Amino acid sequence: MHNIDELIENVRQNEQIALKFFNIERCILSIGRCDQFVSTLTKEVQKQFNVPFVWVNLINEAPLAHLVETLEKTNGLKDRVLFTRRPAMIDAIGVGNKTVLVNDNIARYSEVIPLSYRSIIGSVAISPLTIDGELVGLFCQADQDPHRYDPHVKDTFLLDQLSIKISICLSNVTAREKLEYLATRDSLTGLLNRRQLELMLEREFARSKANQRDLTAVFIDCDAFKSINDTLGHNCGDEVLEYIAKRLLRHVYKQGLAFRFAGDEFVFVTPGKSYEQALAIAESIHDYLQANPLRYKSNLVPITISYGGASVLSDSPSSYKQLLKLADERLYNYKNNRKRSVPTKVFKFLNKIR
Repeated sequence: MHNIDELIENVRQNEQIALKFFNIERCILSIGRCDQFVSTLTKEVQKQFNVPFVWVNLINEAPLAHLVETLEKTNGLKDRVLFTRRPAMIDAIGVGNKTVLVNDNIARYSEVIPLSYRSIIGSVAISPLTIDGELVGLFCQADQDPHRYDPHVKDTFLLDQLSIKISICLSNVTAREKLEYLATRDSLTGLLNRRQLELMLEREFARSKANQRDLTAVFIDCDAFKSINDTLGHNCGDEVLEYIAKRLLRHVYKQGLAFRFAGDEFVFVTPGKSYEQALAIAESIHDYLQANPLRYKSNLVPITISYGGASVLSDSPSSYKQLLKLADERLYNYKNNRKRSVPTKVFKFLNKIR
């Protein structure tokens, strides 16, 4: 009789656990954005199973590379998402597709554990996340209690099933965001495209006028870009544009947004920054590029840029289009005033290798 009671109690407990997993699946199935997906998933697991530490490891490469910028900028995801090298993930779980439980020598797994957790967790469950059969991430749960995820006692069947469901949802979210990414981004540089610039500026211009908060737009273009293309080829020209775009992102990150406008022209927009502050950003990009030429094959290709900006409070434009037009005019005034001196270094280099 005692055995029957135990069996009934085990069935009840398993039903409760299964219901909790079902609640988690129900919460994440309809989510279309990766930041919401990660946030909801980790919080639901914490709530349903009272797990102190829950996070997701993702690779910073295809097919998830387009998610990195959004996830890194999202507030509230610190220690909930970690970008990890694929080899480190493989080292953590091996070549199988099963959850790994660890409560001994946890330091060996430090690369897949957020820094703030490494010294306090006693056990961890590491589940693989896959897309089209390829490892793209890990779903991790941890506790200070070393017995919580004891590999000698605990079964991983339900965790394995959950990781499969999470992988399916992650695949769906990734596909949706990939389509949105391709529709809003420049295919070469990965910067937001001109259409997104106009949508963003229209919205921010109205806010700036309503709140008397400054809004600055700055045009940047590459000096002597046509000559670089003609002399070194379009592959080099593409690398020049990508090089400028990466530097632009680094300097504008957390201060505004960067866009590819057309050809070798870029725009960055800084809500809340003054005209002088925005031009200081442009000047820092200029200084970096001038001091750090692009290595292309056996050459060090010098790169210089011109720039011009305008702001709502200093220039009082009547529309966002006029703001852009004024910034563009100042770019060309800047280029014309420097035509003889600035590209000289570039032209000397190109003439030397012709």
